[in-house]
Amino acid sequence: MMDINYLLSREQISLMKARTAACPEARAAHAGLARAYGQALGRSAFPHRDVDARVPRRPSGSRPSDDA
Repeated sequence: MMDINYLLSREQISLMKARTAACPEARAAHAGLARAYGQALGRSAFPHRDVDARVPRRPSGSRPSDDA
């Protein structure tokens, strides 16, 4: 099992990158990584929430805002 802090950090980085991704493919890739890290956390003893509820979904063709 990987270190809990590593998994939490990677999950949060993936969520942030999914939120700011410029194209749908990158957003999907980062969201998928966040889900995978979340699932790994879910298999641990760490009390973890469902990552799908936190992965942002932006309409196709929209761009991230500059103030995010």
